[in-house]
Formats: sequence, C-alpha cells, structure tokens
Amino acid sequence: MKEKKPLPKSFYSHTPWDENTNPLWPATSFYLHRNFKGNLFPSKLSEAQASKLVERLSQIMLKLQQLQNPICLKAEELAPMEKEFLYEHFLCRETFQNTLKGQAFIIDDTAHFLGLLNVTDHLQMELIDCKNKWEKAWSILSDIDTAIGSNLEQSFSSKFGYLTSDPGKCGTGLSVMCYLHLPLLIQSGQLDEALDTQAEESVMASSLQGPPGEYVGDFVILQNKFTLGLTEEMILRDLHMSATKLTLAEQTLRDKCKKEPDLKIKDLVSRSFGLLIHSYQLQTKEVLDALSKIKLGIDLGWITGLSDSKINEVFFTCQRAHIGFVFGEESSDPQIVSGKRAEFIHNELKNSKFVE
Repeated sequence: MKEKKPLPKSFYSHTPWDENTNPLWPATSFYLHRNFKGNLFPSKLSEAQASKLVERLSQIMLKLQQLQNPICLKAEELAPMEKEFLYEHFLCRETFQNTLKGQAFIIDDTAHFLGLLNVTDHLQMELIDCKNKWEKAWSILSDIDTAIGSNLEQSFSSKFGYLTSDPGKCGTGLSVMCYLHLPLLIQSGQLDEALDTQAEESVMASSLQGPPGEYVGDFVILQNKFTLGLTEEMILRDLHMSATKLTLAEQTLRDKCKKEPDLKIKDLVSRSFGLLIHSYQLQTKEVLDALSKIKLGIDLGWITGLSDSKINEVFFTCQRAHIGFVFGEESSDPQIVSGKRAEFIHNELKNSKFVE
C-alpha cells in the first residue's frame, strides 16, 4: 500500500484488530464525552467560536505525552473519502461526512486513538484496546482526560456529573463497547438466552449495523446502558464480567464442535468459503457475514493457510474507503467497488484451503 496523506502511514500499514490474539474478543473501545465550561454545546456555537475552541483544544492535545506524534486534522481540510476512512477504521456509529469548519479530528501514530472536536460534544475521545489489556487502555484514556482537565475546566455538575449534549451520556460520560464474535451462540439460537442469563442488567447488546437482533458478521457489541448513577469502575466491571461469561459460553460450543463437528455449521463455513473465492461482485454485508464463518472455520481447524489476524485485516479492508485506498480509486460506483472488493478478497484467500 502506498502512503496517502494527510492520514499517518500507520493507518494504512495495519488495521485496528490485527494485533489481537483472541478470536472471540478482538477489541474493546472506550469512549469519553467531555464539554468545557464557558462554551455553548457545539450545535449552538458560531463558526468563529467553534474554530477558537478547536485551536485551544488542539494546542493542549498535541502536547499530550500519552499520544504518539498526534496531529490535528480540520474537517474542512479532509476529503470525503478520508473522513469515511476514519469512520470505518474506528467503527464509528455516525458518519463524519457532514463535519465542517470548526470541527476537527485528533489522531496519532498508534492508530488506536481518535479525538472528535465539536462533533456532538466539545470533545469525544475513543481509545481501542486490541491486546486484551483492558486496565492499561482505560488508564491511558483516563490519564488523557485528567491532563486535558488540568488545562481546560470541564463542564461538571454535582448532581448530574459531566454534562453532555445528549442527556443520556451525562454522569461519567463513559461508554464502553466490547466486540464479541459469537457465531455459534447466534446460529444455535442460544444468544438471547445467554444474554438474559449471562449479561448484567446494566449491559445491552447491539450489532455492527442494521436493525436490532440482526448481528452482521456474527458480532455482538456489549455496551453500558447507563452513564449516570454508576461509577466508571462499576461500568467497567459489569461489562468485563458480561463479556467474559458470553465468550466462555461460545468457547464451550466451539470445543464441542471440534470434538463432534456439526454438519450444519460446517456447511455454512464451506458455503461462505466458496462465495468469497468464486464471486466477482461482493457487497459489504455479505462479505462480513461470510468472513465471520471463515474466522470460525480457522478456529475450528476447518480452514488452513489463513490466520485469525489476517481475517481481521481483511474484515476492515473490505470496506469502501479502505478498498479505494488499496486500489488507488475513490469510485462511488457500487459495481466498481464491489468488483474491486471481490478481487481483493480473492487475492487474500488464494493460499487458503477448506479441509474436508
């Protein structure tokens, strides 16, 4: 891949999950929402006020020791495809295409940190943990928050905690998302029961995209329901406990499937393998669903010549903006993109084999 500025080379040299060694729990994202005293919420700021706040925040954040060579990217200086690349890289829930002057992004060479300036709150920070070092990742984000707070007074209420533009995020302002790959729980119809019995009441489940209950790519995202009335420690404890229980339930099914192969599951893996290596047009959703089965097949020993980290890389790179970078094209033509996606996947899976 060639370097394409202004994003750092690290964003193109590896994907967020390629360092992970846990096939069931590839990543956790920690989010903090913060606003600063004396400023209206972003939707009420004038362009001049927003730009002034961006300058002040960026001055502080570009000096943070916790970040590696941080840079500030102003929204008006980024091309639409670059904004989409960031959106895909961090698996964000809302698009950045409508961001304008007075809004900005802070990123660094780790490619695991994202600061959104004046998008929904004055500052929203995300840190991705892909090494199963939960406490270290949270400590880093907490230290960043403390360092910023020592330079700029945060909006805080003794009654409602940290104040946010969305009242539902007041209190700690902390949201945590655990990405769990649970194909056997989903395919066996046991997921709902597992969520009812294994997940804490303060935890809810959602999907990567699509309507509730439709788990694209067999990924279940656990996140905290509440930010108010709970401490950060309580939020982290409940999520970690819930995620651990669910991954253990999935592992139990996988261990059973290794000893007594389920022909229905093996058929799903085989069909997905065939779809990916023989198709000439592939849409994002069908690719993610098929890659999920390949990821499962690798763990069960049914697919050789591929590693779990490679599938994680393919998972991210098959998205539209990433495909545009791989092939040096930024086409909006769906047929061109889907054709390039199929070409990319053919190349990545060419040395793999399905074990009969």
